[in-house]
Amino acid sequence: MVHTALTDELLRLSLPRLRSAFGPSVELRPWQEAPERDGVLLMAPHELSAGRRAEVLRSARWSWVHLTSAGADFIDLAEWPADTLLTRSWRCYAAPLAEYALHAVLTHEWRRGAPWQERDTRSAAAPDTPPVPAGSGTGGGAGLWGAEVTVAGWGAVGQRLATVLDALGARVTVLRRSPEPGSPFRQTSDLGRALDADHLVVALPLTAGTRHLFDRAALGRARPGLHLVNVSRAAIVDQEALTELCATGRLFATLDVTDPEPLPTRHPLRSLPTVRLSPHVAWRSRDSDAAFADDFATIWAALAASNASAAPDPSAAAGSSADPHSSGAPDISHAPGISDASAPGVPVPAVPVAGAPAPGVPVPAVPVPVPVPAVPVPGASTPGVLMPAVPAPGVLMPAVPASGVPVPAAPAPGVPASDAPALDAVIPGLVPPTSGRRARAAVRALLALGRS
Repeated sequence: MVHTALTDELLRLSLPRLRSAFGPSVELRPWQEAPERDGVLLMAPHELSAGRRAEVLRSARWSWVHLTSAGADFIDLAEWPADTLLTRSWRCYAAPLAEYALHAVLTHEWRRGAPWQERDTRSAAAPDTPPVPAGSGTGGGAGLWGAEVTVAGWGAVGQRLATVLDALGARVTVLRRSPEPGSPFRQTSDLGRALDADHLVVALPLTAGTRHLFDRAALGRARPGLHLVNVSRAAIVDQEALTELCATGRLFATLDVTDPEPLPTRHPLRSLPTVRLSPHVAWRSRDSDAAFADDFATIWAALAASNASAAPDPSAAAGSSADPHSSGAPDISHAPGISDASAPGVPVPAVPVAGAPAPGVPVPAVPVPVPVPAVPVPGASTPGVLMPAVPAPGVLMPAVPASGVPVPAAPAPGVPASDAPALDAVIPGLVPPTSGRRARAAVRALLALGRS
């Protein structure tokens, strides 16, 4: 059973996907019907006012809240309870966002005219004339081959886009907080180097460290003629400074996000010939409206898999007041400045395109999308399939792998498991600060065999 704060349309679109992942018995109920504690909530924060979001989140002591958005900047993380897991739809919008950014870059490259015409208007060549004279133009465009493109951010969007741009011959530079050895792309943490490009695609999360990262001073040092594409959050860029520089013709911009949304009728960005605007639709595609259900299913499967090998935290189980931000896992918090997380969103361990694991981030052995059938009959199991103990009513538990695949035994309470991975290191889409000890303990309790 999953409780929801979704529109009727999102409910209609997501239910078939969830039933495909978890089985036909999955139930979606309104958030108003949730138990006082230990519920799972699917919430579409962009479809709710700030007041209604607060009401939904205060209505119960949720064990897990999953956002349908790629970003968690709707949530006040400073006030978020450490014993409630918070995850986001980190991957499902990567393809349409990368496609939008590619379209924006190509449109800018060919803004002076496409190389094709509706009909061929050339005169017939004389017998001694070459078919393609050396001075023939291409319609005024330069194309991507050899263009300098900076991708700011190295999450699902940045990785997919960099791969596509590289395949088309662009010289790609990745702006990220911590450059990674052995990357096939040039990397930098220097804003000046990042802005010395033909195109800059902003694919960063909005955090305290990235707010106005591209401020007036930084934009003033940009290569003249830079084309800035923002598919993330408007506040990452100083919009007033960008407007002024685009008005002088020094910079160009393609913006899917503005502040506010929509812009006032007479805002100069609406009329500048150097600016293209779209109404926050870069994430949209023919299959994107309910794609968050696939990410939700993947995260659930990762949680279930990690629960078998993660050791309980005795201090958390005893109600310890330990720092909720502390964790035995590698530090995934991001210092002010550049973030490696996918955009638009919050810093999380990135899950690369094509299934390659991010450095230091173990990826659970779960196929994507993940078919996770629910237990059909209490106490019964499919022949040849090892099944866990039946959970309490209202708790959906994924089935375990088929016969022949050993099922790790859960460690006894208070007994540390040797070399058990920290839970927050294997949860895709995890949003800090819910990587602390108490949050991990709460999730283990939620997915513990035979418990709700």
